[in-house]
Amino acid sequence: MLLHMFLILHLQVLVVASSSSSEEDGSSERDDEHSKGSSHQHHWGYHDQDAWSSAFEHCSGKSQSPIDINTHKVFYDSRLPSIKLEGYDLTGSPTLKLINNGHTLQLSLPSSMRIMRGFDHVYVAAQLHFHWGTTEVPGSEHTIDNVHYPAEIHVVHYNSKYANLTEAASKADGLAVLGGFIGIGLHENDNYEKILSALSDISIEESNTEIPGFNVRHLLPNSLERFYRYNGSLTTPPCFQTVSWTLFNDSIRVSRRQLAALEDTLKTEHNKLLSKNFRAPQLLHGRKVLASFHTVSTMGKPREDPEPETQDNNVVKTSGGEWHILAITFGILFAITFLVFSMYTYRQQKKYSKFKKDSKQNVIYKPAALGKDIDQTSVTIT
Repeated sequence: MLLHMFLILHLQVLVVASSSSSEEDGSSERDDEHSKGSSHQHHWGYHDQDAWSSAFEHCSGKSQSPIDINTHKVFYDSRLPSIKLEGYDLTGSPTLKLINNGHTLQLSLPSSMRIMRGFDHVYVAAQLHFHWGTTEVPGSEHTIDNVHYPAEIHVVHYNSKYANLTEAASKADGLAVLGGFIGIGLHENDNYEKILSALSDISIEESNTEIPGFNVRHLLPNSLERFYRYNGSLTTPPCFQTVSWTLFNDSIRVSRRQLAALEDTLKTEHNKLLSKNFRAPQLLHGRKVLASFHTVSTMGKPREDPEPETQDNNVVKTSGGEWHILAITFGILFAITFLVFSMYTYRQQKKYSKFKKDSKQNVIYKPAALGKDIDQTSVTIT
């Protein structure tokens, strides 16, 4: 009897303990979920860019990206080394993950892709993504002389001396991003189609798919020799100011249909269209933008003292108003010519009138004498 009661009591203790354990596990899971949720508590979007700095302190820094590249104020630097890429041809390699993360279209890249030359260290590829607008609003993040391109590609690399992208992101020399401007051409871009053809599979936010490997190098301009370089930041929160930016001067071309697929396919939260995912240009705050080539404005010489904004604007206006200046010049010349001709004509007419008057006064008529045959008339002109 006592043994029976002991067994029943023991079973009740086990049940209670099991129940308590289950509740703790559930609580732990909820804590994990809360922890995950708290890591995203500072949600951000492109519609409230002015509010980024209130939740992410780096977003109000003095070295933010993107920027406008004023080609009249860049510094030519012959010491900028050319860029050498390695491992970018992924043809025949394992599939690549394509993701719609609600902010952009992102392609994960293997660590075999690297920038071998162009920086003080080797940089390892992590991912590439895009920024775009709408049919009416071009959506590149960086601008050239205040002009947006329809879209922009960023290939993100991290310094090989760090373990991964997460560790490198907050380090001063942590990141290097290669940027390319995407414009509209007459023909389809077969290389971009390898990505764009899969958009319908990831139209929903946080969805992903796998695409076959291909030569990622073909997503960048044919020539990598001409580029701009400056120190900046991530263009999205947390806006770490740890990026060495390289923006290629030559652009990439896709068809209007391909660009429309990028603009009109992907969805973000609440099933809204994912578009205009670009940050407004940020102030330079004294930073220099270097160029690996001679721009037209510098005439092959680096500018030690950039001209003031007002003077620069005058240069642009003069360059754009050459026909106006020529028209004024020809107008003045024509007026002077007409005035000289008028004076000459007036003087000639005056001279001719005087000559005619004098001629009439010097003509003497001598009538024939009466009673003689009229055989001639003497006319004397003096």
